[in-house]
Amino acid sequence: MDHKDHRSIGTLIAVGHDEVQQGLVDAFVAADIPQPKEADAAAGLRAVLADTNLDLIVMSSHLGGEFVAPMIAEVRRGKLGPHPFPVVIVLTDDREPANLRQISNCGPDDIVLMPCEPEELLSRINVFLAGDRRPLVVTPGYAGPERRNTERATPT
Repeated sequence: MDHKDHRSIGTLIAVGHDEVQQGLVDAFVAADIPQPKEADAAAGLRAVLADTNLDLIVMSSHLGGEFVAPMIAEVRRGKLGPHPFPVVIVLTDDREPANLRQISNCGPDDIVLMPCEPEELLSRINVFLAGDRRPLVVTPGYAGPERRNTERATPT
């Protein structure tokens, strides 16, 4: 995705924390990213993902105590929503390596550890919107950005 004009981006913010959610919405609007769709619970997230063509999703790994990162895998596999490869950034305050691996295995483009300033998040988003994104792969067990190192990813 190479978007110079942010006004054409379909965006979803689903973080489940009112102050953080509003801060992100305000930061996006200030950066000329149009008024994003919002969800604050798992059911709302699923509904927006199912019915909306999105280019960018910023979401928490958990909403209302429910682990929602697996919905990313459903999107990537074409089982949820009309577009399987939007840019997906997952926010989490969980620093346990096993839990981060579980989130990573769902196929997000990036995992951002909280707390994070909106400006830092926007900077990371702009990298993806400028077209600097890892190649996407689909295998029987994973769909998302290529995560193997260069040697392993290069066919022999």
